[in-house]
Amino acid sequence: MSQTTEEALRFNAESATSLTVNFLRRLGYKRGLRAIKVTLVEGTYVVEMALEKRTAKVQIDSSTKQVKEYEIQDVEVESGFSSLRRRMPLILVSSISAAIVILKLANVF
Repeated sequence: MSQTTEEALRFNAESATSLTVNFLRRLGYKRGLRAIKVTLVEGTYVVEMALEKRTAKVQIDSSTKQVKEYEIQDVEVESGFSSLRRRMPLILVSSISAAIVILKLANVF
């Protein structure tokens, strides 16, 4: 095999992820980098990375190993209602337990 063919075969999802991490670090995102998904679409690796409060989507040409395009988006924060709704059972159990303890101490039960 020729050297260019061997290099093309060695460029895989792991290499694309490593290249993406290096690229994002050069942009200033140094902490909290975590790979979410890597896909190969028609010779282009699409790497999705989780940043601290953002997500990055980077497209890398597999033949040239160059970043073709990237996009960084803020992660949508949960609304107060959905966050409260998810914690409601915990709040309810805690409130009932506290009420029972208070009533026991007051000799009501």
